[in-house]
Amino acid sequence: MGFGKTLKKIRLNRNMTQEQIATGLIRQGTYSRIERDQLELDLELFTKLLERLNISSNEFFYIHNNYRVTEHESIMKDFRNLEITLPEILKNSMKRLSIYLIKYPSSNLSKVFVAYQVLYLYVEDNPELAKQKASLVWDEFQKLDNWYIDDLILLNSLLFLFPLETATEITTMALKRIDAYQHFEKDLTYLKIYFQMDLCVIFIQHQKYELALNKLNYIYENYKQKMSFQMLAVLFTNRAICLFHLNRPVEEELTKLNLLLSLYGEFTLLDSLLKIYENQKS
Repeated sequence: MGFGKTLKKIRLNRNMTQEQIATGLIRQGTYSRIERDQLELDLELFTKLLERLNISSNEFFYIHNNYRVTEHESIMKDFRNLEITLPEILKNSMKRLSIYLIKYPSSNLSKVFVAYQVLYLYVEDNPELAKQKASLVWDEFQKLDNWYIDDLILLNSLLFLFPLETATEITTMALKRIDAYQHFEKDLTYLKIYFQMDLCVIFIQHQKYELALNKLNYIYENYKQKMSFQMLAVLFTNRAICLFHLNRPVEEELTKLNLLLSLYGEFTLLDSLLKIYENQKS
């Protein structure tokens, strides 16, 4: 089904006439041809028609695809939601993606495939090779004039593999790029939080505890209302680690951690974060 038939379906469901959609943009007869898929749409006109229908392009394509995401979007969604980097999960994702890339070799998903490879190398106890491949990814990104949302998500997923100076540079640039999306239909504050939280972990790994603590305090003061309870729990844990190494009281942070996760009944996560804290102490 062409775009025209989807436009017609949405227009009818909005109880709008062709004339209401076309007025001030194109002749009603021309719009009628668009709905019959007899005339191709240029991007500018397509955008204006969607505005008349009060529907976003993302929702339009979702409806056009029979209320399903495309294979491309499904692959990207899995990558965006990747939290547990077990070898089997990464292998399955790479297999699925390699099949897609055979069909569509010019797809920009090739970057995602490389990211999966890097993460797989890391979890398979080959961190040095993973870091080498990550540096090649960064070399490619430095050649680009701009980064888009999926580029930012990809860089964030690999941030922990970069040297401290590079990770700091990437985060600084990423935050500026995210600012350009402040009026976008989707709130990208979560990406700002992820980049800065991950950078704090790298600071801790390099024993930059004062720097990490200052950044964690900044994140808490500026983004606490946007953070999930899981992310807040990680923040409390990392602040406790910093405070311990700076010979300052940690009881308040550990109390917050216990109260927060007990409230949500997340005792498994609580145990995991307390183990991380104990390991960092030693």
